[in-house]
Amino acid sequence: MPRRAAFAPYRLTPGALPEEVARTAAAQSAGPLVVSTSDPLPAALVTAALAELPVGKAAEGEACRAADGTPSGLSGAPRACLSSERHHARVAQAVRGALASGFAGVSLDRPDASLAQGLLGAGFCADCQRVFASRLGREYGDQFQPLDFLALARDALATAPGALGFEQLPFGREFWRFRHEALQHALRAHARAARDAARAAGRWFAVSAWFEALGPAQLEAARHLDAAVFPAGSQAPGPGLFQVLRAVMGRRPVAVAPPPGTTPDQLLRMALLGAPFAVGLAGLDAAGEPGSQLGKLRALVQEVAARGRSPGAASAVAECVLLYSPEADLWSAGRHRRAVELAAEALAAQHVQAPVVTSLDETAAKVVVLAGAEGLSPLEAREVRRRLEAGGGVLLFGTASAVDGAGRSVGHLLPDGKPTGARVGAGTLAALPGLEPSRGKPAVIDPGALDKALAALLGKGRRAVGVTGRARLLAALWREGEAVDVHLVTLGPERAQGNTLFLGAHLAGASRKARFQSAEGADVEIRLNPSGASVSTILPAFSGYAVLSI
Repeated sequence: MPRRAAFAPYRLTPGALPEEVARTAAAQSAGPLVVSTSDPLPAALVTAALAELPVGKAAEGEACRAADGTPSGLSGAPRACLSSERHHARVAQAVRGALASGFAGVSLDRPDASLAQGLLGAGFCADCQRVFASRLGREYGDQFQPLDFLALARDALATAPGALGFEQLPFGREFWRFRHEALQHALRAHARAARDAARAAGRWFAVSAWFEALGPAQLEAARHLDAAVFPAGSQAPGPGLFQVLRAVMGRRPVAVAPPPGTTPDQLLRMALLGAPFAVGLAGLDAAGEPGSQLGKLRALVQEVAARGRSPGAASAVAECVLLYSPEADLWSAGRHRRAVELAAEALAAQHVQAPVVTSLDETAAKVVVLAGAEGLSPLEAREVRRRLEAGGGVLLFGTASAVDGAGRSVGHLLPDGKPTGARVGAGTLAALPGLEPSRGKPAVIDPGALDKALAALLGKGRRAVGVTGRARLLAALWREGEAVDVHLVTLGPERAQGNTLFLGAHLAGASRKARFQSAEGADVEIRLNPSGASVSTILPAFSGYAVLSI
C-alpha cells in the first residue's frame, strides 16, 4: 500500500459522525479509516478508507467444524473455513465490490478466526478433511490408506488424561502444520483476487488484515499482505514484540491493537515503544493530554519518514542479530517468540544493536543470538553451525535443537557453553540460562553474565551506541547510506536530563554536528565531541520520544 509515515488504522465508534472522528484522527495523525461497507461515509473519506470485510465469519450453514462435530465458534459468530473455495469466491466478490465503490483497499477482519479456536476447535469440516487427506496422501505416498481422521481425533480426546496436544493426536503434527498453512493459502487467495481486480481496474488497491490472534501462522501469513494489525495481547507489550513485528513485515506498515481497558497513558507508552521500529498503534482511544502527545509523536514519525529514513525503510545497525524462527515458533506454541522478545529487551537494556531477523540470509552479521530455539529447521540449524565453525559467534539463551519436517527433534544443535565463551571450531559460543518463566515469575537475566558473554562475542572495543545518565533510555539505530538516526525513548516516568550519548566513530564518520528533534517540539543542532573510538554529546532534556540525526 502507499506507505503512510505513521500507520495507525482506526475504526468508527458506533453512533459517531464520520466527520468528527476524522477530525480527531487528523489531530492524532492517525489513519487510515477502516469502515464496514454498509456504513454511510462521505465520498471524501471513501477514497482514503479501507473497506472492512468480515472474512473470518462464515455464511449461514457453512461454518467450519470442531472435532465434536459442532460449528466452529459455536459460542459466538460461526468461523469460516480456511479451505472452502465457496468462501474464497465470496471474499473475491466482496473485494470487487469494495474496489467498485472507490475504497482505497480492504481490511480483512479476523481472517484467522477459525485458527484461533485451537487444535480441535476447527479443521474438521468436509472441505478441510478433504484437503488434509490429500496432503497426507502426497506426504506418505501411494501406500497410504484413507482414514477417518475425525474418528481418530474423537477417540484420542476421549482417552486423553488431560489437555490434548498435537503430540498425542494421531497424525497430529501433520494436522497442526496443515491448520497453520491453511491460513497462508487462504490469505494468498484473498490477496490474489484483490490484486487481479485492481490490475483490471488500472489502480492501486491495498490488502491488509486485522488479526484476532498473534502466532506463528499469522506472522507467516502476513507476508502476503500490504499491511497488518496484530493484537498486543493481554499485557502491555515491550519493545521486543515491536522488533519481531518489524522483522516479519519488512518494509510494510504494521500496527498493534491494544487490549480492551488500556488507559490513555498506557496507549501512549505503547506508541512510544513502537515508534523506533515504525510499529503504529491502532485505534483512537487516547484522549486528553495523552491524545495530544500521541499526535505530536506521530508528527515526528512522519517528518523522519518524509526524509526517507523511517525505521524499516532504512537499514538497522547490527552488532549482532537475533533469529526469530517461524518453524521453532510453530512447534513451541509461541514460546520461542516470547523468548526472542525477552532476549531483545535484555540486549536493548545494554544498548546492544541486535535487530531481529527471520532468516540468516538477510544479514552478514558475525554474531547470531538464539533464544528458546528448540525447533529450528534443518536449513537454519545448518547455517548457524556453519557460521559458528567458520569463525562467527553465537549467544545462546537456553538450548538449541533442530527438528525434521514433522517437528520431531533430531538432537541438540550446539555443545555446552559458558557465559565467558567457549571455542567451537574457529568461532565462539557463549551460553546463558533459558528465558522460560519459573512458577509464573518472569525469567531473570543476570546482567553480569550477559556482560561477560557480550564481551566474549563483541569484544571490549568499539560499540555502536551507549547512553549514561540517571534516566533509562532505549536507543535504536537505523542507517540510510551515510546518514544515521538514533531513535531514543525514555523508559521511566522521569525526564531525560543530562544524559550523555556515545556513538561509535565508525558510524558518525567525520560529522561533528547532529540534529536533535523530540516529540515535545524541540528541534536543535548539537555538537558531537570526539572521544577515542566514539563521539559523544550531552542530550537536550526531553521526555518520550526523540530522534538524533547525523
